[in-house]
Amino acid sequence: MTTSPLDDLIRDKKIVVCVGSGGVGKTTTSAVLALHAALHGRKVLVLTIDPARRLANSLGVQALDNDERPIPIHDFPADDAPPEQRGQLFAMMLDMKRSFDRVVERYAPDDATRDKILKNKLYKYFSTGLAGTQEYSAMERLHSIYTEGDYDLIIMDTPPTVHALDFLDAPIRMAEAVESSALQWLYKPSVAAGKFGFGLFNMGSSYVLKTISRFTGGEMLNQLGDFLVNFNAMFEGFGTRARQVREILSSNHTLFLVVTSPDPATVDEARYFRDRLHEERIPFGGFLVNRVHKPYVPRDILRTDGATIAQRFRDWATHNPHLDLASDDAALDTLGDQLVQNAAEFQILADLDAQTLEALRERTHNEVFIQEVPFFNTDIHSLQGLDRVRRHLFNLPLPPEHRSAEPHHAPG
Repeated sequence: MTTSPLDDLIRDKKIVVCVGSGGVGKTTTSAVLALHAALHGRKVLVLTIDPARRLANSLGVQALDNDERPIPIHDFPADDAPPEQRGQLFAMMLDMKRSFDRVVERYAPDDATRDKILKNKLYKYFSTGLAGTQEYSAMERLHSIYTEGDYDLIIMDTPPTVHALDFLDAPIRMAEAVESSALQWLYKPSVAAGKFGFGLFNMGSSYVLKTISRFTGGEMLNQLGDFLVNFNAMFEGFGTRARQVREILSSNHTLFLVVTSPDPATVDEARYFRDRLHEERIPFGGFLVNRVHKPYVPRDILRTDGATIAQRFRDWATHNPHLDLASDDAALDTLGDQLVQNAAEFQILADLDAQTLEALRERTHNEVFIQEVPFFNTDIHSLQGLDRVRRHLFNLPLPPEHRSAEPHHAPG
Protein backbone atom coordinates (compact mmCIF):
# COMPACT_ATOMS: atom_id res chain seq x y z
CA MET A 1 0.00 0.00 0.00
CA THR A 2 1.30 3.46 -0.85
CA THR A 3 1.97 5.75 2.08
CA SER A 4 1.50 9.47 2.53
CA PRO A 5 4.24 11.96 3.54
CA LEU A 6 2.71 12.11 7.03
CA ASP A 7 2.86 8.30 7.24
CA ASP A 8 6.55 8.49 6.43
CA LEU A 9 7.11 11.15 9.10
CA ILE A 10 5.60 9.27 12.04
CA ARG A 11 6.24 5.63 11.08
CA ASP A 12 9.39 5.09 13.17
CA LYS A 13 8.64 7.56 15.96
CA LYS A 14 7.92 6.57 19.55
CA ILE A 15 6.56 9.95 20.65
CA VAL A 16 4.65 12.53 18.59
CA VAL A 17 3.82 15.84 20.29
CA CYS A 18 1.15 18.16 18.90
CA VAL A 19 1.71 21.80 19.83
CA GLY A 20 -0.03 25.01 18.82
CA SER A 21 -2.23 27.82 20.01
CA GLY A 22 -5.74 27.32 21.37
CA GLY A 23 -8.69 26.42 19.20
CA VAL A 24 -6.77 25.09 16.18
CA GLY A 25 -7.76 21.43 16.54
CA LYS A 26 -4.76 19.91 18.37
CA THR A 27 -6.92 17.44 20.27
CA THR A 28 -8.74 16.19 17.18
CA THR A 29 -5.46 15.98 15.29
CA SER A 30 -3.85 13.97 18.11
CA ALA A 31 -6.78 11.56 18.13
CA VAL A 32 -6.62 11.19 14.33
CA LEU A 33 -2.88 10.42 14.38
CA ALA A 34 -3.40 7.86 17.13
CA LEU A 35 -6.32 6.20 15.35
CA HIS A 36 -4.36 5.94 12.11
CA ALA A 37 -1.29 4.41 13.75
CA ALA A 38 -3.43 1.93 15.71
CA LEU A 39 -5.37 0.90 12.61
CA HIS A 40 -2.05 0.14 10.96
CA GLY A 41 -0.75 -2.26 13.57
CA ARG A 42 0.78 -0.23 16.40
CA LYS A 43 -0.12 -0.16 20.08
CA VAL A 44 -0.83 3.52 20.63
CA LEU A 45 -1.61 5.76 23.59
CA VAL A 46 -3.03 9.24 23.02
CA LEU A 47 -2.53 11.43 26.09
CA THR A 48 -4.05 14.86 26.51
CA ILE A 49 -2.97 17.42 29.07
CA ASP A 50 -5.59 19.88 27.83
CA PRO A 51 -8.09 20.34 30.70
CA ALA A 52 -10.94 21.10 28.28
CA ARG A 53 -11.79 17.36 28.03
CA ARG A 54 -12.22 17.37 24.25
CA LEU A 55 -10.38 14.10 23.68
CA ALA A 56 -13.21 11.97 25.09
CA ASN A 57 -15.66 13.69 22.75
CA SER A 58 -13.39 13.14 19.77
CA LEU A 59 -13.07 9.43 20.53
CA GLY A 60 -16.80 9.05 21.07
CA VAL A 61 -16.57 7.99 24.73
CA GLN A 62 -18.27 9.47 27.79
CA ALA A 63 -15.16 10.32 29.79
CA LEU A 64 -11.43 9.75 30.21
CA ASP A 65 -9.34 9.84 33.35
CA ASN A 66 -5.76 9.41 34.54
CA ASP A 67 -5.64 5.71 33.63
CA GLU A 68 -5.26 4.34 30.12
CA ARG A 69 -8.61 3.40 28.63
CA PRO A 70 -8.92 1.03 25.64
CA ILE A 71 -10.76 2.37 22.59
CA PRO A 72 -12.33 -0.44 20.49
CA ILE A 73 -11.21 -0.24 16.86
CA HIS A 74 -11.29 -3.83 15.56
CA ASP A 75 -14.86 -3.58 14.28
CA PHE A 76 -14.38 -0.08 12.94
CA PRO A 77 -14.94 0.11 9.13
CA ALA A 78 -11.67 1.22 7.51
CA ASP A 79 -10.93 -0.21 4.08
CA ASP A 80 -7.21 0.69 4.27
CA ALA A 81 -6.66 -1.36 7.45
CA PRO A 82 -7.83 -5.02 7.57
CA PRO A 83 -8.99 -6.00 11.10
CA GLU A 84 -6.38 -8.76 11.41
CA GLN A 85 -3.58 -6.24 10.88
CA ARG A 86 -4.74 -3.66 13.40
CA GLY A 87 -3.06 -2.80 16.67
CA GLN A 88 -4.54 -1.29 19.84
CA LEU A 89 -5.66 2.20 20.78
CA PHE A 90 -5.68 3.60 24.33
CA ALA A 91 -6.48 7.09 25.59
CA MET A 92 -6.14 9.03 28.83
CA MET A 93 -6.56 12.55 30.15
CA LEU A 94 -3.96 13.78 32.60
CA ASP A 95 -5.22 14.38 36.12
CA MET A 96 -2.64 16.75 37.57
CA LYS A 97 -3.19 15.83 41.23
CA ARG A 98 -3.38 12.10 40.58
CA SER A 99 -0.22 12.19 38.47
CA PHE A 100 1.70 13.86 41.27
CA ASP A 101 0.30 11.33 43.72
CA ARG A 102 1.69 8.58 41.49
CA VAL A 103 5.14 10.17 41.73
CA VAL A 104 4.93 10.18 45.51
CA GLU A 105 3.68 6.60 45.62
CA ARG A 106 6.47 5.49 43.29
CA TYR A 107 9.46 7.35 44.78
CA ALA A 108 8.67 7.88 48.48
CA PRO A 109 11.22 5.94 50.56
CA ASP A 110 8.59 4.20 52.68
CA ASP A 111 4.84 3.96 53.29
CA ALA A 112 4.89 6.28 56.31
CA THR A 113 6.62 9.07 54.37
CA ARG A 114 4.25 8.55 51.45
CA ASP A 115 1.18 8.93 53.67
CA LYS A 116 2.55 12.04 55.39
CA ILE A 117 3.22 13.73 52.05
CA LEU A 118 -0.18 12.90 50.57
CA LYS A 119 -1.99 14.26 53.65
CA ASN A 120 0.05 17.46 53.89
CA LYS A 121 -1.91 20.63 53.07
CA LEU A 122 1.03 22.31 51.36
CA TYR A 123 1.55 19.26 49.18
CA LYS A 124 -2.04 19.55 47.99
CA TYR A 125 -1.34 23.09 46.83
CA PHE A 126 2.07 22.12 45.42
CA SER A 127 0.53 19.33 43.33
CA THR A 128 -2.36 21.37 41.90
CA GLY A 129 -1.80 25.13 42.03
CA LEU A 130 1.89 25.90 41.62
CA ALA A 131 2.95 27.45 38.30
CA GLY A 132 4.39 24.79 36.02
CA THR A 133 2.76 21.94 37.93
CA GLN A 134 0.60 20.86 34.99
CA GLU A 135 3.57 20.61 32.65
CA TYR A 136 5.72 18.92 35.30
CA SER A 137 3.09 16.29 36.10
CA ALA A 138 2.72 15.63 32.35
CA MET A 139 6.49 15.19 32.13
CA GLU A 140 6.46 12.72 35.03
CA ARG A 141 3.60 10.76 33.47
CA LEU A 142 5.34 10.67 30.10
CA HIS A 143 8.58 9.52 31.77
CA SER A 144 6.74 6.70 33.53
CA ILE A 145 4.84 5.53 30.43
CA TYR A 146 7.82 5.78 28.10
CA THR A 147 10.27 3.95 30.38
CA GLU A 148 7.77 1.15 31.02
CA GLY A 149 7.80 0.52 27.26
CA ASP A 150 4.24 -0.77 26.90
CA TYR A 151 3.42 1.32 23.80
CA ASP A 152 4.83 1.49 20.30
CA LEU A 153 3.75 5.12 19.99
CA ILE A 154 2.67 7.86 22.40
CA ILE A 155 0.75 10.84 20.99
CA MET A 156 0.70 13.91 23.26
CA ASP A 157 -1.92 16.64 22.98
CA THR A 158 -0.52 19.70 24.75
CA PRO A 159 -2.64 22.47 26.30
CA PRO A 160 -2.93 25.87 24.59
CA THR A 161 -0.15 28.17 25.70
CA VAL A 162 0.90 31.76 25.14
CA HIS A 163 4.55 30.76 25.20
CA ALA A 164 5.77 28.33 22.57
CA LEU A 165 7.65 25.82 24.67
CA ASP A 166 6.12 25.97 28.14
CA PHE A 167 5.57 22.24 27.88
CA LEU A 168 9.36 21.78 27.68
CA ASP A 169 10.55 24.72 29.74
CA ALA A 170 8.23 24.60 32.77
CA PRO A 171 9.41 21.19 34.12
CA ILE A 172 13.05 22.27 33.87
CA ARG A 173 12.32 25.60 35.59
CA MET A 174 10.45 23.79 38.34
CA ALA A 175 13.28 21.27 38.80
CA GLU A 176 15.82 24.09 38.94
CA ALA A 177 13.73 25.87 41.55
CA VAL A 178 13.66 22.72 43.68
CA GLU A 179 17.42 22.38 43.31
CA SER A 180 18.11 26.04 44.09
CA SER A 181 20.47 26.84 46.93
CA ALA A 182 17.81 28.90 48.70
CA LEU A 183 15.34 26.03 48.89
CA GLN A 184 18.06 23.50 49.71
CA TRP A 185 18.98 25.66 52.67
CA LEU A 186 15.51 24.98 54.02
CA TYR A 187 15.47 21.21 53.68
CA LYS A 188 19.05 19.90 53.38
CA PRO A 189 20.89 18.71 56.49
CA SER A 190 22.84 21.46 58.19
CA VAL A 191 26.49 20.50 58.14
CA ALA A 192 27.55 23.56 60.10
CA ALA A 193 25.26 22.63 62.98
CA GLY A 194 27.06 19.33 63.34
CA LYS A 195 23.81 17.41 63.55
CA PHE A 196 20.92 16.44 61.30
CA GLY A 197 18.53 19.31 60.90
CA PHE A 198 16.99 21.74 58.44
CA GLY A 199 18.29 25.22 57.90
CA LEU A 200 15.14 27.15 58.72
CA PHE A 201 14.06 24.90 61.55
CA ASN A 202 17.49 24.89 63.25
CA MET A 203 16.70 28.45 64.28
CA GLY A 204 14.51 27.13 67.08
CA SER A 205 12.88 30.09 68.77
CA SER A 206 15.01 32.65 66.96
CA TYR A 207 13.76 36.08 66.09
CA VAL A 208 13.34 35.14 62.39
CA LEU A 209 11.17 32.14 63.18
CA LYS A 210 9.02 34.15 65.57
CA THR A 211 8.59 36.88 62.98
CA ILE A 212 7.51 34.41 60.27
CA SER A 213 5.09 32.74 62.69
CA ARG A 214 3.48 36.08 63.45
CA PHE A 215 2.46 36.46 59.80
CA THR A 216 1.79 32.86 58.80
CA GLY A 217 0.74 31.17 62.02
CA GLY A 218 2.45 28.27 63.74
CA GLU A 219 0.32 25.71 61.91
CA MET A 220 1.56 27.00 58.55
CA LEU A 221 5.17 26.60 59.64
CA ASN A 222 4.48 23.11 60.95
CA GLN A 223 2.93 22.15 57.60
CA LEU A 224 5.90 23.65 55.75
CA GLY A 225 8.35 21.83 57.98
CA ASP A 226 6.59 18.51 57.58
CA PHE A 227 6.36 18.99 53.82
CA LEU A 228 10.05 19.81 53.39
CA VAL A 229 11.24 17.10 55.74
CA ASN A 230 9.15 14.36 54.15
CA PHE A 231 9.56 15.57 50.58
CA ASN A 232 13.33 15.87 50.93
CA ALA A 233 13.89 12.38 49.53
CA MET A 234 11.74 13.22 46.50
CA PHE A 235 13.42 16.46 45.44
CA GLU A 236 16.64 15.01 44.06
CA GLY A 237 14.83 12.92 41.44
CA PHE A 238 12.83 15.87 40.08
CA GLY A 239 15.66 17.41 38.12
CA THR A 240 17.02 14.07 36.96
CA ARG A 241 13.72 12.93 35.45
CA ALA A 242 12.95 16.36 33.96
CA ARG A 243 16.27 16.36 32.13
CA GLN A 244 15.81 12.75 31.02
CA VAL A 245 12.46 13.62 29.44
CA ARG A 246 14.02 16.66 27.77
CA GLU A 247 16.65 14.35 26.26
CA ILE A 248 13.95 11.94 25.07
CA LEU A 249 11.95 14.75 23.49
CA SER A 250 15.08 16.02 21.74
CA SER A 251 16.00 12.61 20.35
CA ASN A 252 15.27 11.16 16.93
CA HIS A 253 12.59 8.95 18.54
CA THR A 254 10.38 12.04 18.94
CA LEU A 255 8.62 14.36 16.50
CA PHE A 256 6.88 17.68 17.12
CA LEU A 257 4.05 18.69 14.82
CA VAL A 258 2.75 22.26 14.87
CA VAL A 259 -1.03 22.40 14.46
CA THR A 260 -2.57 25.61 13.19
CA SER A 261 -5.55 27.07 11.38
CA PRO A 262 -5.20 29.17 8.20
CA ASP A 263 -5.92 32.36 10.13
CA PRO A 264 -2.94 34.72 9.60
CA ALA A 265 -2.50 35.35 13.34
CA THR A 266 -2.36 31.65 14.24
CA VAL A 267 -0.07 30.95 11.27
CA ASP A 268 2.32 33.61 12.58
CA GLU A 269 2.25 31.94 15.98
CA ALA A 270 2.81 28.55 14.35
CA ARG A 271 5.91 29.92 12.61
CA TYR A 272 7.12 31.19 15.97
CA PHE A 273 6.63 27.69 17.43
CA ARG A 274 8.66 26.25 14.58
CA ASP A 275 11.46 28.79 15.07
CA ARG A 276 11.66 28.04 18.78
CA LEU A 277 11.79 24.30 18.13
CA HIS A 278 14.71 24.84 15.77
CA GLU A 279 16.48 27.05 18.32
CA GLU A 280 16.10 24.36 20.96
CA ARG A 281 17.14 21.62 18.52
CA ILE A 282 13.82 19.85 18.96
CA PRO A 283 12.82 17.58 16.04
CA PHE A 284 10.19 19.43 13.99
CA GLY A 285 8.05 17.50 11.52
CA GLY A 286 5.88 20.12 9.85
CA PHE A 287 2.62 22.06 9.94
CA LEU A 288 -0.83 20.49 10.04
CA VAL A 289 -3.33 23.13 8.94
CA ASN A 290 -6.93 22.49 9.99
CA ARG A 291 -10.16 24.10 8.79
CA VAL A 292 -8.92 25.25 5.41
CA HIS A 293 -11.74 26.67 3.28
CA LYS A 294 -11.75 25.04 -0.14
CA PRO A 295 -13.80 26.12 -3.19
CA TYR A 296 -16.86 23.89 -3.22
CA VAL A 297 -18.71 25.09 -6.34
CA PRO A 298 -17.46 25.82 -9.88
CA ARG A 299 -16.47 29.47 -10.23
CA ASP A 300 -19.09 30.04 -12.97
CA ILE A 301 -21.76 29.60 -10.29
CA LEU A 302 -20.47 32.80 -8.70
CA ARG A 303 -21.38 34.67 -11.89
CA THR A 304 -24.93 33.24 -11.91
CA ASP A 305 -27.91 35.08 -10.44
CA GLY A 306 -30.37 33.59 -7.96
CA ALA A 307 -33.17 33.29 -10.51
CA THR A 308 -31.04 31.05 -12.73
CA ILE A 309 -30.18 28.82 -9.76
CA ALA A 310 -33.87 28.64 -8.86
CA GLN A 311 -34.73 27.57 -12.41
CA ARG A 312 -32.12 24.82 -12.21
CA PHE A 313 -33.89 23.55 -9.09
CA ARG A 314 -37.20 23.50 -10.98
CA ASP A 315 -35.64 21.63 -13.90
CA TRP A 316 -34.04 19.16 -11.48
CA ALA A 317 -37.40 18.59 -9.79
CA THR A 318 -39.02 17.94 -13.18
CA HIS A 319 -36.60 15.06 -13.81
CA ASN A 320 -36.76 13.84 -10.21
CA PRO A 321 -40.46 13.83 -9.28
CA HIS A 322 -39.77 12.13 -5.94
CA LEU A 323 -38.12 15.34 -4.71
CA ASP A 324 -40.39 17.57 -2.66
CA LEU A 325 -39.35 21.09 -3.63
CA ALA A 326 -41.30 24.14 -2.63
CA SER A 327 -43.72 25.18 -5.35
CA ASP A 328 -43.54 28.85 -4.31
CA ASP A 329 -41.55 30.57 -7.07
CA ALA A 330 -40.65 33.52 -4.84
CA ALA A 331 -39.29 31.19 -2.16
CA LEU A 332 -37.13 29.36 -4.72
CA ASP A 333 -35.85 32.68 -6.11
CA THR A 334 -34.91 33.76 -2.57
CA LEU A 335 -33.19 30.44 -1.95
CA GLY A 336 -31.24 30.86 -5.18
CA ASP A 337 -30.08 34.34 -4.13
CA GLN A 338 -28.97 33.03 -0.74
CA LEU A 339 -27.03 30.14 -2.27
CA VAL A 340 -25.17 32.42 -4.66
CA GLN A 341 -24.32 34.81 -1.82
CA ASN A 342 -23.14 31.95 0.41
CA ALA A 343 -20.95 30.55 -2.37
CA ALA A 344 -19.40 33.98 -2.99
CA GLU A 345 -18.63 34.50 0.71
CA PHE A 346 -17.15 31.02 1.03
CA GLN A 347 -15.00 31.66 -2.04
CA ILE A 348 -13.62 34.80 -0.39
CA LEU A 349 -12.61 32.73 2.65
CA ALA A 350 -11.06 30.10 0.39
CA ASP A 351 -9.03 32.75 -1.46
CA LEU A 352 -7.81 34.28 1.83
CA ASP A 353 -6.77 30.86 3.19
CA ALA A 354 -4.95 30.05 -0.05
CA GLN A 355 -3.03 33.35 0.17
CA THR A 356 -2.06 32.72 3.80
CA LEU A 357 -0.82 29.20 3.07
CA GLU A 358 1.10 30.35 0.01
CA ALA A 359 2.82 32.97 2.14
CA LEU A 360 3.69 30.26 4.70
CA ARG A 361 5.24 28.12 1.97
CA GLU A 362 7.25 31.07 0.66
CA ARG A 363 8.52 32.02 4.12
CA THR A 364 9.64 28.45 4.75
CA HIS A 365 11.13 28.25 1.24
CA ASN A 366 8.88 25.31 0.37
CA GLU A 367 11.17 23.12 2.48
CA VAL A 368 8.71 22.33 5.29
CA PHE A 369 6.01 19.66 5.25
CA ILE A 370 2.53 21.25 5.25
CA GLN A 371 -0.63 19.14 5.28
CA GLU A 372 -4.07 20.72 4.93
CA VAL A 373 -7.42 19.46 6.24
CA PRO A 374 -10.55 21.14 4.83
CA PHE A 375 -13.11 23.00 6.88
CA PHE A 376 -15.95 20.91 8.32
CA ASN A 377 -19.06 22.61 9.65
CA THR A 378 -19.63 20.00 12.36
CA ASP A 379 -17.61 19.00 15.43
CA ILE A 380 -16.04 15.57 15.75
CA HIS A 381 -17.80 13.29 18.23
CA SER A 382 -17.05 9.77 16.99
CA LEU A 383 -14.49 7.49 15.42
CA GLN A 384 -16.36 7.94 12.12
CA GLY A 385 -15.78 11.67 12.35
CA LEU A 386 -12.11 11.13 13.15
CA ASP A 387 -11.83 8.79 10.17
CA ARG A 388 -13.19 11.49 7.88
CA VAL A 389 -10.42 13.85 9.02
CA ARG A 390 -7.89 11.00 8.88
CA ARG A 391 -8.54 10.41 5.20
CA HIS A 392 -7.83 14.03 4.37
CA LEU A 393 -4.76 14.17 6.64
CA PHE A 394 -3.22 11.01 5.18
CA ASN A 395 -4.40 11.53 1.59
CA LEU A 396 -6.68 8.48 1.61
CA PRO A 397 -9.72 8.13 -0.68
CA LEU A 398 -13.04 8.96 0.92
CA PRO A 399 -15.44 6.05 1.45
CA PRO A 400 -18.52 5.98 -0.83
CA GLU A 401 -20.84 7.45 1.80
CA HIS A 402 -18.65 10.56 2.02
CA ARG A 403 -17.87 11.05 -1.67
CA SER A 404 -21.36 12.17 -2.56
CA ALA A 405 -21.41 14.57 0.36
CA GLU A 406 -18.08 16.19 -0.57
CA PRO A 407 -17.86 16.44 -4.36
CA HIS A 408 -15.72 19.58 -4.16
CA HIS A 409 -14.44 19.47 -0.57
CA ALA A 410 -17.77 20.81 0.60
CA PRO A 411 -17.88 21.81 4.27
CA GLY A 412 -19.76 19.44 6.53
